[in-house]
Amino acid sequence: MRLRTHVVVGAAIGLWAGGPIGGALGAFSGMIPDVDLDVGSVARGARWLGAIGIAGGLLGGYLLGSGAIAGLSMAGGFLLLMLIRLPHRGPTHSLTLAIIWGMLGWLWLRDPALTGAWTAGYLSHLFLDALTPQGVPWLWPLSGGRLRLARWRTGSLWDHAILILGGLMGLGWAGWRLLG
Repeated sequence: MRLRTHVVVGAAIGLWAGGPIGGALGAFSGMIPDVDLDVGSVARGARWLGAIGIAGGLLGGYLLGSGAIAGLSMAGGFLLLMLIRLPHRGPTHSLTLAIIWGMLGWLWLRDPALTGAWTAGYLSHLFLDALTPQGVPWLWPLSGGRLRLARWRTGSLWDHAILILGGLMGLGWAGWRLLG
C-alpha cells in the first residue's frame, strides 16, 4: 500500500484508540515499518533522526555527565541507521518488530490508550501490506514464509478505497469524540 494509506489508516485507528494524540501516534507508527526503504521520506527522516540521536547522545551525555543518556540515544540512532539497510518488507514487517515497537511505546508513553494507538498504527501497516502480492514475513525470524491475505496491488483501486474508507472512519471517530 502507499505511504498515505498507511498514515491515514494508522491515524484513524489511533484516533479511535487514543484520541487526537493517539491519532498522531498511530499515523507516525503506520509509517515506521517502511523505514527499511532506502529511498523516500521515511528513510530520509530516519537518517536525520539517527544522526541526531547519535550526535545528541554524545553531546547530551557529555553535558549531563550521563553515560546512560549517551548510550541509549546513540543506540537508538545506530538502530535507525541499521534498519534502513534491511531489505524492504523484511524484519520491520514482522510481528517480532511490532511487539518490540509496542514495548518501546509502553516504556515511553506509560499510558494504555496511547500505547495501544502506537502499536495499532504499526500493526495496521503490516495488515495492509499483507493484502498485497508480496505479503509480509509475519513470523520472522521463526519462518521465512509470507502472510498474504489478498493480491491487491499498491496504487490499485483497493488501495484508494482503503485510503478513503480510513479517512472517513478517522473523521467519524474524531467527530464522535468531539461531540460525545
